[in-house]
Amino acid sequence: MLGGCGTVTITSTQTKLQQNVVTKTGTIQAKSAEGYLLSTSSGIVNLTSDKVNLDSYIKKSVTVTGMFSGDILYVDKIEAN
Repeated sequence: MLGGCGTVTITSTQTKLQQNVVTKTGTIQAKSAEGYLLSTSSGIVNLTSDKVNLDSYIKKSVTVTGMFSGDILYVDKIEAN
C-alpha cells in the first residue's frame, strides 16, 4: 500500500478557477497593439481572446467574461448589450 497519497477533488479546483473569473461591461473602443480596449465605468481594460473574434464587437456595448493574466483580460465569452 502506498502511503502519503491523497486525492485532489475537482470541485476545489473548479471553485478556485471560478473565483478568478471576472465579468466586465463596457464598450470595446479600439484595437491596440496588445489586443482591444474595453471602456468601462471604472476605466480601461485591455482585452484579448483566442476563443472569440473581438473585431466584430468594436464600438459596441458588451459584457465580457474571462480571466486576467497580468493586466490583460482573456475573454472566454462575450455578449452584446
